[in-house]
Amino acid sequence: MKKPTLLFTFIVCCFALFSQNQICVDGNSGGTENGTPSNPYHTIQAAIAAASNGDIVKVAKGIYSEAVQVSQKKVQLLGGFAGSGDFNSANPQANVTIIEGTNAAPCILIYIDAQAISGSMTISGFTIRNGKQGIALSGGWSGFLNNITIENNIIENNGIQGTGQYGGGIGLEGNNVSIQHNVIRNNHAGRGAAIGRTNTPANFLIADNRIENNTGYDDHGGAVIMDGTGTITRNIFDGNVVAADEDITWGWGGGIVITNYDTTKVITLSHNIWRNNYAPDRGGAVFVDEAAKVLMENELFYNNTTQKSGSAIYVDADWEYNPSVLYMNNCTVSSNYTDEPNGAALFVQGSIAHVENCIFWNNGSDFEAIDDLPAHAHLTVNYTLSQKGFTGTGNISPDPWFADASNGDFHLQSTAGRFNPATGLFVNDTKHSPAIDAGNPASDYSNEPAPNGGRVNLGCYGNTAEASKSATAGIEELQVTSYELRVFPNPVYNELRVTSYELQDELLSTVEVDIYDVYGKKISSHHLIPTSSNQNIDVSHLPAGIYFLRAGDRTAKFIKN
Repeated sequence: MKKPTLLFTFIVCCFALFSQNQICVDGNSGGTENGTPSNPYHTIQAAIAAASNGDIVKVAKGIYSEAVQVSQKKVQLLGGFAGSGDFNSANPQANVTIIEGTNAAPCILIYIDAQAISGSMTISGFTIRNGKQGIALSGGWSGFLNNITIENNIIENNGIQGTGQYGGGIGLEGNNVSIQHNVIRNNHAGRGAAIGRTNTPANFLIADNRIENNTGYDDHGGAVIMDGTGTITRNIFDGNVVAADEDITWGWGGGIVITNYDTTKVITLSHNIWRNNYAPDRGGAVFVDEAAKVLMENELFYNNTTQKSGSAIYVDADWEYNPSVLYMNNCTVSSNYTDEPNGAALFVQGSIAHVENCIFWNNGSDFEAIDDLPAHAHLTVNYTLSQKGFTGTGNISPDPWFADASNGDFHLQSTAGRFNPATGLFVNDTKHSPAIDAGNPASDYSNEPAPNGGRVNLGCYGNTAEASKSATAGIEELQVTSYELRVFPNPVYNELRVTSYELQDELLSTVEVDIYDVYGKKISSHHLIPTSSNQNIDVSHLPAGIYFLRAGDRTAKFIKN
């Protein structure tokens, strides 16, 4: 009879150890406070004080004028509940829950440094405003501050002007911190008005946020200043400004500054939109500095401005002339502006930048690289469409035929199908972009919808589900073998050389070779000698674009610059 009793006792103890308690807060209620739905606490801080590690604190709609502190524990802090006894489900849009701060303290301070704390912490469903900081994380130096998610909040009007503060909206440090699905706007700080690292973070994620109209008053990082390791993805950076202090006439990185003295650390930027950001010096959107390494994929830059070269991106070495390194793949950089005559969208100083499968268009100038002796600048550009042109493999310069650049739609026009973000459907255009199927033949194109031509598109939608479709127009492009039609150089400017072809009737003295455009219209015919190993065709008169060369049942595609 003792064994069942012991087993029952063990189950009860385990349940108590791993269960989560619910603690309710309703500032509009009165009477007794014990954290139940019918008798909730009146302040968030009272609920935090009563909570144990792992508990859930549910906060009803209303304005809470307090500075919340969570020390040496992790709780789920959730806003957006109806209250008046109803804490069943959160709806932050309908049940606005505001933490109203002052310039004396952060609206929310998370402090963990004494020991390892199990589990994770979430802050979700609040409007966090008017504090010295919106959310401050502290204790990252200890290694115990970790596994924190900040999501689905509006973080606005926080920070202090005229100070050296980092992170007006969020002061970031710790390991495995996720900041996602927030609106972070109208915050102020010396550096990183939206998000500023206060101690080097590791494995951070900044995803799916709107980061807009934040103002940095110092000379680095209008919206964000960051180092460490992590990923910044699918955010919109809009209207952020650096060096707003009237006594500062220089400044870099209106959208973000990335620094990393540890050259083994990499920060990834992917699928972000950077628009309308400003820096008075260089790096209207992005400044890569202090020997940082940045991987940039599927990024879109437009309408960013500077007074000097580097209207979109600036890459610079550290004080000891160690280079920063930028890898750009499948990015679109268009319609960025600098006051400097012949200023470029991408400016590299004493550092290294590799650009591939990108589009640079309508920026004035596209690229500029200068040495910062003893550090030398190294800029390589391949398989990229740039308006001014640049020496490199596979580079082209025709109009990319954006869908509607003036309204921020940089999808490529396609006769076979272009993604329309307004409807989520594909539509057919009368024009076909030469940037379709113009990327590095070795690059991944597996995420592009069919027909995809077996080759990645250029620009920020290349190798994505929103890539414009390839136009076959009745021209079947065959896989090239050693016996099929081969053409070079490709892309071509003047003369196209045809070599190593096999035709069914090799007894003919001449063979007709036809050139078609992407609509299947025959442009011209040429007579070549089958027994000759090389034949040249003058294509200098053709407009820039994609064409198909057909001889018998053999087809080859080429790009005319």
